[in-house]
Amino acid sequence: MNEFFNYLVQASGILAVFYVLYFLLLRNERFFNEIRWFLMASMVLAVFLPLVRIPYTVLVEASPVDVLSGLSVGDWMAGSMPEAMPENNSLFSIPQILFGIYLSVSLVLFIRSSIKVWQIWIMIEGKEFIERDNCKVILLDEQIPAFSFFGYVVINREEFENEELRNIFIHEKVHALQKHWIDLLLVEILSIVFWFNPFVWLFQIAIKQTHELLADDGVIARGFSIGQYQAILINQLMGAEVVGLANNFNHSINKKRMIMMSKEKGPKIRRYKLLLMIPVIAAVLVFNMKAVKVQAQDIEIVEIQEKDVVKISGLVIAEDEKELPGVTILVEGSKAGTVTNVYGKFELQVEKDANITISFIGLETRKMAVEDFILNGNKENNYFLKIKMKSQKGKVLPSEGNDWSSNEKAKKSTFNPDDVFVMVEDMPQFPGGYAAIQKFINKSIVYPKVAKENGIKGRVFVTFIITKDGKIDKPKVVRSVDPSLDKEAIRVIKSMPDWTPGKQNGVIVKVAYTVPVNFGMGNEKKEALEIKKKDETVIINGKKAYNMVDDMPKFPGGHLEVQKFLARTLVYPKVAQDNGIQGRVFVSFIVNKDGKVSDPKIVRGVDPSLDKEAIRVVNLMPQWEPGTKDGKPVNVLYTVPINFKLGKGNDPSIHIEKVKSE
Repeated sequence: MNEFFNYLVQASGILAVFYVLYFLLLRNERFFNEIRWFLMASMVLAVFLPLVRIPYTVLVEASPVDVLSGLSVGDWMAGSMPEAMPENNSLFSIPQILFGIYLSVSLVLFIRSSIKVWQIWIMIEGKEFIERDNCKVILLDEQIPAFSFFGYVVINREEFENEELRNIFIHEKVHALQKHWIDLLLVEILSIVFWFNPFVWLFQIAIKQTHELLADDGVIARGFSIGQYQAILINQLMGAEVVGLANNFNHSINKKRMIMMSKEKGPKIRRYKLLLMIPVIAAVLVFNMKAVKVQAQDIEIVEIQEKDVVKISGLVIAEDEKELPGVTILVEGSKAGTVTNVYGKFELQVEKDANITISFIGLETRKMAVEDFILNGNKENNYFLKIKMKSQKGKVLPSEGNDWSSNEKAKKSTFNPDDVFVMVEDMPQFPGGYAAIQKFINKSIVYPKVAKENGIKGRVFVTFIITKDGKIDKPKVVRSVDPSLDKEAIRVIKSMPDWTPGKQNGVIVKVAYTVPVNFGMGNEKKEALEIKKKDETVIINGKKAYNMVDDMPKFPGGHLEVQKFLARTLVYPKVAQDNGIQGRVFVSFIVNKDGKVSDPKIVRGVDPSLDKEAIRVVNLMPQWEPGTKDGKPVNVLYTVPINFKLGKGNDPSIHIEKVKSE
């Protein structure tokens, strides 16, 4: 429905532009035939140009996301869990009401126009006609003004046989032979579809006026006296009015029509004004160009026109088995590609004979053929492959701090089995697998009444420990939305049945796990194993911001200037350097409607000193070019990952990873 409304708005805008061109440049010219075709072409182009979409591919970096400190491998499920949906009590939405009004008015206009056509048809159907000058003429005994429609001329018998009034027949014959009735039907249809647009009614007036000028010109071209012809026109004003849809002899007899009969034709070069239609068409086509963006967070797939394509997917990990967010995957020989999301996963639609390159800061670039995915990947899951990246010679990825034991510790020959691990060789299993988790939460969750009444929604992240006997222990909310939703999420997690515990080196151990629980309002479709969320909004400090918009905010100078600014401005805290503290800090902030940065927040920290420095630098950012949605500037949520790394002798270095840009 929204797409249909957008179409109506775009088509109405095109009609308006073309009418302004006509009004300013053409309405007083005497090349009537060209003007007629300009008006006709304008209407046809207004109908079809909004339907034209010229796709082009844009590669953008990872969508801004909320990344949580201490999330376990289980948080790869974020975005795929079912949402608890409250009952929608509204019978009709505002768009549905507006659409109903639109259809009602259109129906009334359609009935009115159908009656007009029927009235004309019953005057013509079955009547005898004569052929005169290649024109079908129906002679009536009634005193009616002459008119033409459907290629017929309908005229009073006495007027037709009166030589002094022969110019009346000539006038209507021009209408019939030039098939002006087709123009009238077209503009009538447009007035039914675009009745709310005043320019469509102005088009109707302009077309009828042009028809009369063409017919007048045809009469005068045959040698009739202008003065005598004008006198006959005025006399015809006393006649009875006929059906308005037809070309009437006495239609719109006004001062302009009289003046145009005597006006001399201008030089032919003035017809070049019609060429102004070309830049208007070009501008509309450029406006309708559709950016096919590749996003990491919502897995937006690149459009490929060729038929022989396949969708591949994968999980990119480092040598320590940790997932790698922000890895760039590019298709060789094209601009198509994507980047891994915060869980190291990606999807990409490519040609079967293509090759891809996989690259990440500090790691060796890998080249793979799509055929490798087809031959070795899991076909049922888009040829899914796990891809391990190797460190470049002399470089290693920093490991991030954690309250729990890492998998590096677990790989040692000796470890304390009472430790809590975030990653082990055999991860805990919910009875029935991952899909069963979704079903369990969807079945168990009850949307709190207070949240439903206040329209509160969002995603609650709950972390918990799966003990050695498979039970749930110490659940806590690590990302809150509202106390009522948090409480319900904890209740559901506590009610989970026993899991199959995790193992490391064959020994049963405790494992930390994180599950997102989605609370949604409305009738959104729930898609399992999908993390695609378009136009998602968040509320930060009472301010609404978008995760994804049509045109993302742009830092002055582009993405490279973001990197340069951060590298130039950041200062490695001495306390962190002296204590060997390093790691990746994720900072989220809002790029406001006016381009200013506000509300910086650490969404994944390392150490207070590094976190504080990251916040300080974000607050110093210059004004951005704001993001836009539906042509209007909006607040956009952004996330920047900053990697603080120490080299030999604790020499500091700061790596600014790619952030979302144009």
